[in-house]
Amino acid sequence: MRIYFENYPYRSDLIEPYLGKMKILYFGKDQSTRYTDRIGYIFISDEVYSGPIFILPKSFLIKENGNKLNVLGIQGIYPENVIDTEDPDNPLEITGQGSFLPELGLWLFRALDRFRLEHEGESKGEEAELDSQLPEDGARDKDFLSVSIQLMDFLKEHRSLFTQISLINHSGRNKIDWAKTVKGQPYIEDGEPWYLEPAIKEKTINIDDTLLRLFYSVLQYLRDKYRFPIQLGEVPYELMPVSEIQRLLDTGIGSKEMKRIRHHYFRDDLKILWGLLNSFFTYNTTDSEIKKEYLLVRNFQAIFEGMIDSLISNDQGVTELKKQKDGKLVDHIFRYKSLIGSQAEIYYIGDSKYYSDANRPEGVALYKQFTYAKNTIQYHIDKIYLPGKSEGTLHYRDKYTEGYNITPNFFIRSRVTKDDISFDMPSIAMTYWDETKHLEYPRTNKHFEDRIFDRDTLILREFSINLLFVIAAYAGYEEEYWKSDFHHTLRELFIKSIDKEYEFFILTPKDEDINKFHYLYFEWINGKAYTLESDSKTIPEHLLLAFEKTDIGKKDKETFLSQKLREYTTGKELLYDLRPITLAELNKI
Repeated sequence: MRIYFENYPYRSDLIEPYLGKMKILYFGKDQSTRYTDRIGYIFISDEVYSGPIFILPKSFLIKENGNKLNVLGIQGIYPENVIDTEDPDNPLEITGQGSFLPELGLWLFRALDRFRLEHEGESKGEEAELDSQLPEDGARDKDFLSVSIQLMDFLKEHRSLFTQISLINHSGRNKIDWAKTVKGQPYIEDGEPWYLEPAIKEKTINIDDTLLRLFYSVLQYLRDKYRFPIQLGEVPYELMPVSEIQRLLDTGIGSKEMKRIRHHYFRDDLKILWGLLNSFFTYNTTDSEIKKEYLLVRNFQAIFEGMIDSLISNDQGVTELKKQKDGKLVDHIFRYKSLIGSQAEIYYIGDSKYYSDANRPEGVALYKQFTYAKNTIQYHIDKIYLPGKSEGTLHYRDKYTEGYNITPNFFIRSRVTKDDISFDMPSIAMTYWDETKHLEYPRTNKHFEDRIFDRDTLILREFSINLLFVIAAYAGYEEEYWKSDFHHTLRELFIKSIDKEYEFFILTPKDEDINKFHYLYFEWINGKAYTLESDSKTIPEHLLLAFEKTDIGKKDKETFLSQKLREYTTGKELLYDLRPITLAELNKI
C-alpha cells in the first residue's frame, strides 16, 4: 500500500511512478517536487506497482517544534517516510502504529463511497468535484477495496458462525473408536503394551473447511501485506502464507479454485462468502492488462460539510430555514432545547470549516452566520406572533419583557491531534483562543452593550470535533446513534461559555402582577430580562436578569441592584426575592 497526503510536496521520484499516470500531479515551488490536490483512493495494477493507494487529508499533517509538517504531529515522522506501509522500517511500524494510516484509508474510502452513492450527479457531488472510475458491467462491488472491506465486515458479522461450523466439522475427529479399540501389534515398554495405531474416527474433508481456510488466509494476507486492521481471533485452520495467496492471484489459480468448488455450498451465508472470495481472486488476478480504479474528490470541504450535516442536523421544521429567502443556504440547523430552561426549544445554526486551526473564521463567514441568525429570528417572529399563528414549544420572543431568546449560532471545525488518535470518540470541545496569539472567541455581534436578550445581540461560538471520528461515524452510518449526544454536548458547551461571560439572577416580585414591576423598571432591564415560562398565555412568576462581566455590565448591575431595586420597597421591606444563579444551575431546576 502507498500513502500520500493532500497538497504535500514530494520529491518527484517518490510520487511520479505511482500517480503520474493519473494526471493529478502538479509541480511544487520548484521542478523537483510534485503534489496532488486530490483526496481519496486509487488502485493501480501495472508494471511499476500493483496495489491500493490512499491520498489522505492534509489535516493529518501538523507542525510540531518547527516549520516542517509531521504525520499526526509526531516529531520526526514525515510524510515521505510513511509512503510504503509494507516497509518494515516505516517509522509508524516501529512505533507500533503501522496499521493506523491503512485503517484511516479504509474509513475514508467508506465515507467517500457513501457520499458518492448519495450525491453523485447532484450539486453537492459537483461541489466536491467528485471523480470516480470503478468496475463496470455490474461489477461495482468487485473492485479490490470494496471486496476487501466486505470480507472484513463478513468476519465481524459471522464470527460466531465460523466457530460453530468449525466445531461441527471437527467433532468426532481424533476420537478413538473403542468398538475396535486398537490395530496392529503393541510396543512393549517396561512390561506395559503401547498401541501406536489406535482406531480413530476420521471424517472426510469437509468442503466448508476449504472455503473458510481460504477466507482466513485472505484476511491474513490483507492484514500482513497491507496492514489493514483485522483481528482474526482463534483460527482452527493452518493458514496459507502471504506468498501463497499472492501466487494464487498472480497465476490465476485462485480464480480457478473458486470455480472448482462453486457448487459445493448450499447455505446462504456460505454462498455469499464464496461470491466475495470469487470476486477477490477473479477481479484482482494479475494479467497483462493495466487496471485502474479510483474514487477521488478535490474539494474536501464539501465532504466535511456533508458529514457534519449528517451527524448533527435534523429535519424538524427546517425546510424553509435551510434555504433562506435571500438565497443563502444554511450549512447545519437543528431544533433542540433552549439555553434558558428546558421547556422551550430553539433552532441551533451552524457552519462547518475543514481548514486548519491557524485560520479562524472572519469576514464574509462571520457576516453570513449573523445573517442566518437574523433571518431565523425574523422568520419565527413573523410566523409565531401574527394572529392565529403558533409554533408549539419554539420560544423566540418574550411578550412580558420584550426580550429575545438566545439563538445558538456556531462554527464547527475539524481537529486532529497526536493525543487524540481515536475513531470512536467525537471529543467535541469549545475553541478557546490563545490570548498570547491575540485570538479569542468569534466576537458577539451587538448594537447595545450588556443586553444579552436584545434582538441584535447575536452570540457566535466555535467548536472543534475529532476528524477521525467524523469520518468513521459517517462511513458507518452511525449518525442516528450519536445525534442526540451531539445536541446535548453543544448545548452544554454553549451554556458553559455564556456563564463565563454573564452573571444571572432570578428575581421574584412579591406583587401578584409582575407587569407592575416590569413597567416600573423597563428602562433598566430592557434587553437584560427574560421570563422562564415558555407558554405565552401564562403570567410569569419570575424574571431572569443578566449582566455582562465587563466594566459596563458591572456598573449596570451595581446601579440596578444597589440603587434602583431599593426604591421598590414598602418601608424597610423589600418587595422581591433575588438570588444569583448560573444557566447551568437553571437548567437543573
